Amino acid sequence: MGNKESNQELEDFKPKGAIAFFIVLMVFFLIIWFAMYFELLSRG
Repeated sequence: MGNKESNQELEDFKPKGAIAFFIVLMVFFLIIWFAMYFELLSRG
């Protein structure tokens, strides 16, 4: 009773929100890391 449909939905499920959040988080950390890196480089 609808088992095939639920299996198809599970196979096609992609957590777009979680992936987008993870990418934004990685970009945020990269910006902070490069900001600190260039700050330390400028100090010599």
